[in-house]
Amino acid sequence: MSLKSSAPRFTGSRSACASFIFLTSLILLIFLAGSCGTGKYKFKPESMYWLQFRGPNACGIAPADADPPVHFSPDTNLLWKTEILPGWSSPCIVNDRIFLTGFNRADSTLHTFAINRENGALIWADSVSPDTLHDIHPVSTYANPTITSDGTRIFSHFPCYGLLAYKLDGEKCWEYTHPPMRYSQYGGCSPVVRDSVVLYNVSIWPNPRIQAQDCITGDSMWVIQDSVHYYTLDVTDATPVFWDDLLIMHQNFSIVAYNLKKLAVEWWYETPSTAVSTPVLYGDIVIIGTWTNFGEKSVRGLNYTFEELITTYDTNHNMKVDQAEIPDSLIVFQRPESRDEPRASLRLNEDRMLGYDTNGDGAFDRDEWNRIMKIVKPYMRDHGMLALPVTGSGELSDTVLLWKVTDNTPETPSPLVVGERVFFVKNGGIMTVIEIATGEVISTGRIGSAGAYISSPMLAANRIYTCSYNGVVTVLSAEDFSVLAHNRLGEKIGASPVAVDDVLYVRTSGHLYAFRDPG
Repeated sequence: MSLKSSAPRFTGSRSACASFIFLTSLILLIFLAGSCGTGKYKFKPESMYWLQFRGPNACGIAPADADPPVHFSPDTNLLWKTEILPGWSSPCIVNDRIFLTGFNRADSTLHTFAINRENGALIWADSVSPDTLHDIHPVSTYANPTITSDGTRIFSHFPCYGLLAYKLDGEKCWEYTHPPMRYSQYGGCSPVVRDSVVLYNVSIWPNPRIQAQDCITGDSMWVIQDSVHYYTLDVTDATPVFWDDLLIMHQNFSIVAYNLKKLAVEWWYETPSTAVSTPVLYGDIVIIGTWTNFGEKSVRGLNYTFEELITTYDTNHNMKVDQAEIPDSLIVFQRPESRDEPRASLRLNEDRMLGYDTNGDGAFDRDEWNRIMKIVKPYMRDHGMLALPVTGSGELSDTVLLWKVTDNTPETPSPLVVGERVFFVKNGGIMTVIEIATGEVISTGRIGSAGAYISSPMLAANRIYTCSYNGVVTVLSAEDFSVLAHNRLGEKIGASPVAVDDVLYVRTSGHLYAFRDPG
């Protein structure tokens, strides 16, 4: 028998949360008293597997004994579902508890909470109130970073507030606050733990830095302020990974390896990128999906000379391109596979472009257009899915690249190592499979679920689980990359899935789902 529980949304103050926890526990006890059976899921207490974003070292590979279901829906193979606050942090799992963050729009509070793995009940919740919030991209949230844990504590980072530490039972240990980070994607870079310190990116201009706090005391242990790439540290949504004593970060316009013993840059490689996709390691190779709006010809629009513009569109012959003269068809960039989502494209005549009209006359003259192109041209340098040796020194040139695949690179989802191949999926459900040794593309095509893709794929039981933003979880064979199932949840998905034991956890825009095959 499948066990279903649906916990109501929790909002408000800590006292309200405490009252809610008591009420939920009482209701749950009453419910379980009449609903328990031999099919009830029993977690393994020792399965402390998923302590950070994408699991161990952000690889996206589930434990060897994980065996989540292939087929599921809100009505099929559902262990439980729990209504939760909005956010795109992925589950962090420590023993019998799942830790998440969320944002309460009603009172602008940021929440850290724990959910029982066995039945989906809320165990505890705590909230903080940021001093200020600024506008973010409609697809983003104020609760993007995934919680990390050292096994005895959890650490949640809110880019508009700071870093908080809790014991597993919800007792707050310490907090380190900082001014809000101010960029629209709003800080998807998740904290990580290494040698009893928690590391996180503090993207605040003019003092961006990588910072480390002692896991137990919260004391600041060290700070890395990159004198070479200080300008890139203020924009990154990618979680760092470790290789030996190196901390490898995908940053705006660069990939940088920091030596944690020297607290200095070991090597860097400059490449156009908006720094969203988290790197993965394969032995001594680091694989990174770099992307910008201008990276591929299929999505690039803004590539005209001023002479071309005025020849075609300057109808009043004033040697300028007036906003009223620009047709809707003239684009700056586009995301053709996710056009139903907000800000999926940018037209040249949109108000968002008026910031480049420096004299405010409602038109682009030659100087203004040349300034725009000077900004854009560096992003048109070839980039995509890259493979680099993890060792090096100083600035690395293109000659060190093991391979580069420039087509169909995802904007947000991280790559996934599947045996000796790399799998990745982009908007439109377009997958690509690369041979790691050679960089040869051995498979590409659509997986049958269209729309935008934000969530990163996961490998479990020799199957790939990948979620579209429009709420479809596609399961593929890791042998031949054929589609095994399309599972429709009917809600947006921006968080990455997690599998522990024989349960699959999927966070949607409104719920946390736990799926299990009762057979």
